[in-house]
Amino acid sequence: MSPAVAFGLAIGLGACLLFQIQFLLAKLILPWFGGSPSVWSTSLVAFQVLLLAGYAYAHAIASLPRRAQWLRHVGVIAIVLGLLAWRAVTWPSPVTPGDGWKPDPDGSPIAQILLLLTGAIGLPFVLLASTSPLLQRWYADRFPERSPYRLYALSNLGSLGGLISYPLIIEPRLDLFQQGRWWAVAYLVYAGAVLACARSVRSVEVSREPGTGNRESPDGSPEADALPSVGAQALWLLLAAIPAALLQATTTKITQDIAAVPFLWMVPLAIYLVTFIIAFEMPRLFRLEWLTLAVALGMAAALPEWSTRVTLATTLGLLGLVGWCFHGELAARAPAPRHLTRYFLLVSAGGALGSAVVALGAPIAFDGLVEYPLTLMAAALVLGLVHVTRAEHLTSRWGARIARIAGVMLAVLGGVIGGKTALGWVELTSDAVFTSRSFFGALRVREQVFDTGERYRRLQHGTTLHGLQYLAGDKAKVATTYYTTSSGVGQAMSALAMLERPARVGVIGLGVGTLAAYGRPGDAFTFFEIDPQVVALSTAPTPFFRYLRESAARISVVGGDARLSLERARPHGFDVLVVDAFSSDSVPVHLLTQEAFALYARHLRDARSVLAVHTSNRYLELEGIVQASGAQAGFHAVEVVNDLVDNESERSTWMLLARDPAALTAFGEAWAGAQTTPWTDAASNLLQTVRW
Repeated sequence: MSPAVAFGLAIGLGACLLFQIQFLLAKLILPWFGGSPSVWSTSLVAFQVLLLAGYAYAHAIASLPRRAQWLRHVGVIAIVLGLLAWRAVTWPSPVTPGDGWKPDPDGSPIAQILLLLTGAIGLPFVLLASTSPLLQRWYADRFPERSPYRLYALSNLGSLGGLISYPLIIEPRLDLFQQGRWWAVAYLVYAGAVLACARSVRSVEVSREPGTGNRESPDGSPEADALPSVGAQALWLLLAAIPAALLQATTTKITQDIAAVPFLWMVPLAIYLVTFIIAFEMPRLFRLEWLTLAVALGMAAALPEWSTRVTLATTLGLLGLVGWCFHGELAARAPAPRHLTRYFLLVSAGGALGSAVVALGAPIAFDGLVEYPLTLMAAALVLGLVHVTRAEHLTSRWGARIARIAGVMLAVLGGVIGGKTALGWVELTSDAVFTSRSFFGALRVREQVFDTGERYRRLQHGTTLHGLQYLAGDKAKVATTYYTTSSGVGQAMSALAMLERPARVGVIGLGVGTLAAYGRPGDAFTFFEIDPQVVALSTAPTPFFRYLRESAARISVVGGDARLSLERARPHGFDVLVVDAFSSDSVPVHLLTQEAFALYARHLRDARSVLAVHTSNRYLELEGIVQASGAQAGFHAVEVVNDLVDNESERSTWMLLARDPAALTAFGEAWAGAQTTPWTDAASNLLQTVRW
């Protein structure tokens, strides 16, 4: 293998593996933490920090003499390969931990995700992360007449390949453990390529004075060999932090209202990576002035309320424009290759900083989902700063004046976005009696009055209503919204009155506890709820919702992910089991797989017991998936649609399932929709359910 091919293979394959392992592990742990969209955002922070550790390692080792570099890096490779070999024997695959690593339901989800990912893939990931900066520096020493910066574009191209190939090629064909084994095989190939690169530079002196080729920046302009100023390095950090923060904010905005699955994680991340590739591979296309204008117009377009499709297109388009604008400026400010590892270390630090501020800081600082507009505000302010700093180096008086004017206008735009966000939040919470933000999403309890004069409280998760309760009178015990007696679940619960014994009911997803209104003396209701904040709304000494407290049934609440709780429990013998755990309009996919339905069957009393699945959703058609996955466990299905909309009722769609079709005849005709492929724990195709 020629040295040039070895460098290309190591950098491209290493970047591909770097991204594929992120999807693989995030998909593995997603059901362990309830399918929350925050699983991916927290995982992204963990991977950004590990990436930073890899860049720091590359920066540290690049300053050593060549022999020391060679010995240490080869030693780290040997340790990693030994670790993977040991895990191949003790784990289901070299990179997928077993059930013993599942989380403690009482522990912090964020802390457990960070520790789990670090323990599972930390050292192999750090080695992968070090590849691009370290091998680019080696390449500059091995081929001093060539610029190493194009290898950075190759690295991003490999990342994009890994990102796209996972949901389209890898995930549909291999289960998670097979994916882990093949990933380890590819890692061996990568390690061999890195060893070939190390061998090719073993006798090459570490360059202290870059050659002619190294004096070219990505845009071809001469670069001074002196270390850039502290201010310039701080700007590298900011230019990397803003797009990373916007990536997190965009992903959160999308997945909170659609679904926490790799397909939707892929789109913003792919756009983000494409902007890196364009910035470093095609720098001549970069025009800061025109991109600034496009970004400003995009931000203005993002302020009003639009339809779902327009909002999605605007959000993703703006991410691309901001990414290209900031990454293009970052590429234009790249230093001479002797400072390359420092440069990429600060770029990685900026990415980790921006990602952490949004994913970890925003839920602590804010009760609502306001990080997206605030990130846009920060982008406008930093872009304004870029124009002001550029004005100081422009020789044209008019050019400098225009740059300063642009800086001021961007600052004004940032202020407008911030002001609109503040006013919108005040208006949104004007009738709120409780707001909260946690790992599992943003909650808001609003107290309002119907046109009849009756007061009520409603719970909103993100933008979706999750139940309401009247505050006074007999109506305080009435089932409302999606759970009225005319709804699918209401009919199933009302049918329990025909039993000559107390009923046992399980409910996955507490909401405001509406279904407890159907409880009779002697009945036992078990609610499974992963979000402690939701539980507190109904169980606190002075609860906001009183359905649980005022129910005639015996009520118990089980914390943690419902599927994990059911897997660990003995069969409950439920007469009715309700699956209603969808936060906002997002879908915990692991509750709709054929393995999940087999688990539900184990906890039902008999073949006539009913499984009720809530499928109301603005964006996804889930009825076919429920029928197909349920059929694998022997269930027959009936769809019940309630179109009544008034003060007490919301339109709802429920799928009622039972293994004895005779148990469903009172609820309607057997479901006769188009046949579809059931979801499994190893594969779930979201595209087949989207309402296009």
